[in-house]
Amino acid sequence: MDYDVIVIGSGIAGTLAAINAARNKKVAVIRKGYGASALSSGAFDIASKTGTRGRPLKGLSTLSVAITEILENEQNHPYSILSRTFTGDRFNEFIGMVKTVGSQFFDELKSVGLGYEGSWENLMIIPNLHGTFKVTSFCQPSMESGNLARLRGRKLLFVGFDKITSHSKTRAGFLSRLLSDYGFVSFKDISYTNINIHEHNIAYNENDLVSLASAMDTPEQARYILNVLKQSLAGIEYEHAFIPPIMGIAGYNDVYQMFVDVFGYTVSEFLSSSFSSAGLRLQYALDKLLAKHGVTIINGTVVCEQNNDKIKTLTIIKKDGNSSQISANSFVLATGKFISNGIKKDTTWKEAVFGLPLFIGSHVIREPFPMNYLTDDPFDEQILFSMGVKVDEYLRPVNEDGKVIYNNLFAAGSILSGYNYIYDRTGMGTAMMTGARAGILSAG
Repeated sequence: MDYDVIVIGSGIAGTLAAINAARNKKVAVIRKGYGASALSSGAFDIASKTGTRGRPLKGLSTLSVAITEILENEQNHPYSILSRTFTGDRFNEFIGMVKTVGSQFFDELKSVGLGYEGSWENLMIIPNLHGTFKVTSFCQPSMESGNLARLRGRKLLFVGFDKITSHSKTRAGFLSRLLSDYGFVSFKDISYTNINIHEHNIAYNENDLVSLASAMDTPEQARYILNVLKQSLAGIEYEHAFIPPIMGIAGYNDVYQMFVDVFGYTVSEFLSSSFSSAGLRLQYALDKLLAKHGVTIINGTVVCEQNNDKIKTLTIIKKDGNSSQISANSFVLATGKFISNGIKKDTTWKEAVFGLPLFIGSHVIREPFPMNYLTDDPFDEQILFSMGVKVDEYLRPVNEDGKVIYNNLFAAGSILSGYNYIYDRTGMGTAMMTGARAGILSAG
């Protein structure tokens, strides 16, 4: 099997690399299965963490300010690396490229049935299932409608389901205090109610919200569950209610429209947690995009033989134990980091496919477990999470001396070093920008 470009990984970065390369090349994606994108919350973080390092964020910034701060202060961040290719005002040029790439990607997602809403400037605050919140840029419509920045002064209601959600009256009150302490928004009140849906003979795995969301994909079941919710909330005073993320998966658009028809825009989903209904909606849309652009998907584990300065052939081991070889002119590594096992630990930490060296900043990792990159302060950056493959401005992995390791290998997404998706909130933005760029570069 011969291709022009082979992409390893099918998350945000891998999909964007594949569809950009596939505009004029024959492309295949190799994956072990769904990775971190299928577990994601449903939010697209472009950049939102500003302020003094090691301290909580106070107040809302704007996307442009957050990106500019990264470009000014984080020379190893993928945003800064990509911006080096600009010869003019690299700040404004890069911010323009972020908006262009992102808008094109959201248009692609919408073309296969999954919309995202938000702003390229103003950030939003979305509550999650665990009693906290996320500052982010874009969400699926059923979550974006619950932007707390627009609900200032409202009376909010948090809804939990017996046994399968972690919200409580205590956590609802904690979120109210937390938002006030951070200087974001204030509310009349955040109250909580619990619905025991077991009493209504609804069939689902009682420990799994995804199973309930899947049940909603059946229109009859969706209407029944929606009626249960409507009856349960009748008589409770609220101006906006948040429910667990159950508005379908494959049938999401239809289910969300049912909620809008019944409640208007006064009911929203919490941001999801892993295992994620919203993440599966996204992953299914990514698969549709790969098919739309004629990209071949191959399921299996990749094994790479030692090469000189250029990769030629990969071995794919499938679940049944059979193996086959595949060759290409160029390759994109988009395997993710810890969650998807793009980075693994043997005697030390290493990149899982090609054995590439890993870096934190300019420091190559040799320790079996680098505890000195973690601290006891929960507000610290925890720079262990910035571990990854170091690349040049053309996204080619380099060694400790800065020398390109393989001339036809490009890296994209969370496998990259130099950014901390937990701290600087650029995870999806980095995946989009580096994925799209790697796809173009790999196609020549």
